[in-house]
Amino acid sequence: MGLSRWWRERQFEQAYRRAAAADLERIGASYKEQFTSAKEGQDFDAVMNAYLAECKLPDLRLESLRSRRLRRKADRLGVEMPREWWEHDETHDIWYLTPEGRRHLRRRLTEERVWVVKQWLHVLVPAMALLLGLVGAVIGLLGVWRAP
Repeated sequence: MGLSRWWRERQFEQAYRRAAAADLERIGASYKEQFTSAKEGQDFDAVMNAYLAECKLPDLRLESLRSRRLRRKADRLGVEMPREWWEHDETHDIWYLTPEGRRHLRRRLTEERVWVVKQWLHVLVPAMALLLGLVGAVIGLLGVWRAP
């Protein structure tokens, strides 16, 4: 990913996150008076259900942003993501990873990173051993050559 694309992605994510936080703040401020005026449990439950229904879109937007980041990491490492890990909210047309899908994807990403590190170790350890052996042989030969 080029620097300009990375910068645009970063700006988009920050604006998206700020917009969702502003929406949640606006919704919380509009329901604050209703929460304080609710005296009985049923009134409070009705206000809470309305509040949660109103907060669903900003929460889904934040969840889709988290899913987008994980999908980018998975694409970079070549990890497949089955459709069962995704959930679709049809009213808002937003796709996001389920909690179980997130857990599986994080585990697969970790496994993939460990595999990459192991592959690098399999390549680098013999080369380093050869290099250190040659350095040791040169030091030994220099010690024998300088000996009286």
